[in-house]
Amino acid sequence: MNVTLSQSQLQGSLAVVSSKSLSHRALIAAGLAQGISTIHNLLDCDDLTATKNALKALGVRIEKKTIYGGTWRVKNSTIDAKESGSTLRFMIPIALLLDKPITFMGRKRLVKRPLDVYQDIFKTKVKYQPLSKNSLPLKVQGPLQSDHFTIPGNVSSQFISGLLFALPLLNGDSVLNLSTPLESKGYVDLTLDTLKSFGIDIKVKDNCFMIPGKQTYKPQDVTIEGDFSQAAFFMVAALLNGDVKLKNLNPNSKQGDKAIVDIIKKMGGDISYDEAQAWYHIKASKTKGTDIDLAQIPDLGPILMILAALSKGVTTFTSIDRLRIKESDRAASMIDILTTLGVKTTLNKDTLTIQGTKQFQGHQTFKSYDDHRIVMALSIAALKADGPITIKQADAINKSYPKFFDDYQALGGIIQKDTMRKDV
Repeated sequence: MNVTLSQSQLQGSLAVVSSKSLSHRALIAAGLAQGISTIHNLLDCDDLTATKNALKALGVRIEKKTIYGGTWRVKNSTIDAKESGSTLRFMIPIALLLDKPITFMGRKRLVKRPLDVYQDIFKTKVKYQPLSKNSLPLKVQGPLQSDHFTIPGNVSSQFISGLLFALPLLNGDSVLNLSTPLESKGYVDLTLDTLKSFGIDIKVKDNCFMIPGKQTYKPQDVTIEGDFSQAAFFMVAALLNGDVKLKNLNPNSKQGDKAIVDIIKKMGGDISYDEAQAWYHIKASKTKGTDIDLAQIPDLGPILMILAALSKGVTTFTSIDRLRIKESDRAASMIDILTTLGVKTTLNKDTLTIQGTKQFQGHQTFKSYDDHRIVMALSIAALKADGPITIKQADAINKSYPKFFDDYQALGGIIQKDTMRKDV
């Protein structure tokens, strides 16, 4: 699907789509629980479909919002994580709870995304066999035993979360030690919070997780809150030239990407939370450049770069390398996009400087980079371009937010979709 977007204003109210991070975690915890759980407001997207299918392959029955957990057996020895890094990295340690061989497959960039953390800690403990020069396909076989595990803290938090899901179910106590300071801490906090709600006890001290064994996940009735990572796109849209009220967001959320609210305020944006109405209200604002560290919030990188490019003065982003191992190399992708839009950028090692401008250069066509967040960032950029912007293969949004363009149009965004063309 190709889409062409024209300059417009987004106005109105929107119930923000469910959190992808929390949906993954609640779904897996429910699958591990001994009994029936109910998950309300579970996100429907390609990544969550991959997690559902992975759980079904290991014996979990899922019927809409009802999850029948605790019946673990290998029903399908091949798990296709599609393009979902969360599915892959969460499910590998869980698969190692069983004593049957399981092969993990993936697609597109996921095939090459690194799994060396697991390979380093599992190679002498279980059967762990990459079947090609890439990370995938991968064949594993447990059973995993309790132990003292050490991994870096400055890698994807998904490795840490995967271990935190599985280790409480082992017969003995385990320790997970981080050899470097933890990055993307907010995502680990979401995992710990989910585990606690399902009855799992993990003690944390400094960079060390103490994990008692022989624990049992208890079934729960859970409602998934809105996603700050996705809300960020509409927040920035409103700042550029709109007026939007966003519902279904928890102002006390532990989502790391809730940092978008404080960043907007720091840049001079008009954003407030109305407790009576339970919504965030964002209005058009003249924002100014600032310094932003992406170490804990890499998923906000693309949309914050769009905001920076339309803010007065200079914005400096640090920890840019955190963006390079996502669905695309988002650092390179965004530099290419901003340059094409007429924005001056300077890259110096792990630091990106963006010089603000008043308007983007339109009448341009962009590829999607097979990256959902790049597509959404480009869509918001179109609101302040002096001509239409076309995005090829824009259905990359299905990975996390299939209804993005529907919500965009509902708020007044102007889109022309071409579902017949198959440009590559």
